[in-house]
Parts: sequence; structure tokens; C-alpha cells
Amino acid sequence: MFGRRKGDLNSRRFWSWFSGEAQGLANGAEALMRGESDAEWQLIELNERIRRFSEGMEADVSHTLDGLYLLSISGPAERVAMLLNAAPVVKGWRLAPRDMGADADKRRVPFRLAPRPSLDAVSPIEARYEAYAI
Repeated sequence: MFGRRKGDLNSRRFWSWFSGEAQGLANGAEALMRGESDAEWQLIELNERIRRFSEGMEADVSHTLDGLYLLSISGPAERVAMLLNAAPVVKGWRLAPRDMGADADKRRVPFRLAPRPSLDAVSPIEARYEAYAI
């Protein structure tokens, strides 16, 4: 009776949640870019929320060159359009459908699938004092 709804199609509910969590999602994206894996739960929550709107939809967050965060949404075209048409203006964010066409940039790796940084990639110890912890 009070469980989570699937296929809710209530865009107002999703955007209300997103507006409240936008800064946290931006901070989580920044943390993931720095290699902090504990911020991954925010993007998982974003995808769970968007799947409540409609099954088969997926969201990704990226940082654009102009300093904004981009929320790209993929899924059935009519559902994506329905959700984006109801979107409010969120400061610091740009919202767009994810282009899954043949000419889409395949080099982009979503944050949740990006490999974790390795500690082995640090330069080798070059001096004796670097080998000891202070």
C-alpha cells in the first residue's frame, strides 16, 4: 500500500526531488572525479529515482567545459521528452536527452562505470626522505 511506485509518470515528483538534491549530486560527481568511491551512492539513487518515473530510463551526470553539470537522460524517447519538458530551471545544471545515435561520442565513460584510480600510478620514490612517513 505504501511501497515504492514503479512507472509513476509523475514528473513533478522527480523534479522536486532533483531540485533538492542537485547540489549533493554535483558534489558527488566532483568526488567521483577525484576518485572517492564513497560518493557513488548518489548517482545510484538518481538512477533509482528516474526508474520510478519510468522503467528503462537511465541518467548520467557529467561536468561540462563551461562549468555546468549536465544531466543526460536516456530511455524511451517519448518518456524522456515528457520528463525534460516538465523540468524546472536548476542553477548550475543543464538537462538534455542522451544522444544514443550512430554519431554519439563513444569515448565518454559514465562516472559510475569509470575505473578507479590506482595508487600504483604515483611516481617512484626519488629521495630517501620521501620513503618515510612524517
